[in-house]
Amino acid sequence: MGVSFKGEEQNIQDILSSRDERVQIQQYFLKKYKSPLISYKLNIPGPVKYNSFIKKIFDDGLLAAKNELAKASIEIIDEKLLYKNSGPEYFASFKDTPSFIKEITTKIEETHPLGRLFDFDVLDLEGNQLSRQEIGREPRKCLLCGRNAFECGRSRKHSVDELLDHIEKIALTYFNRGSI
Repeated sequence: MGVSFKGEEQNIQDILSSRDERVQIQQYFLKKYKSPLISYKLNIPGPVKYNSFIKKIFDDGLLAAKNELAKASIEIIDEKLLYKNSGPEYFASFKDTPSFIKEITTKIEETHPLGRLFDFDVLDLEGNQLSRQEIGREPRKCLLCGRNAFECGRSRKHSVDELLDHIEKIALTYFNRGSI
């Protein structure tokens, strides 16, 4: 593994605390704005969830999402951006249907060169997360073997180092394109 994933390691308590905070922010947005919500973070395995390299990946996904949402004339009601050691996160309430927003974010996940690292959750007015299958899409594929990502993750088919090496390679290739 290269230097791209060095940083302050997070333990299980840090991750659980971050998850609790995420749910509280989601509930706040849903209650206050009574609108669908995007909750965006990254799929980065291992104990390091934030450093300048991870921030760069995250920011690129956020820019892609904002550009696509603007193209679709989706109005942002309110948003919150957090950069923290447990991983960067973005929350935004929107004026549109959850399924349309999920279509846009899923397209980004499927077509952006780093899209497999992006994790855009879309919540409806009741706080239910829309699945890819609800909009007629296949489950996410594993970064390494192309099988169902959930099954590979659950069975620990690939080591964290294998995954991070692959992530580093695709991200460095993406960020270095055009600097030849």
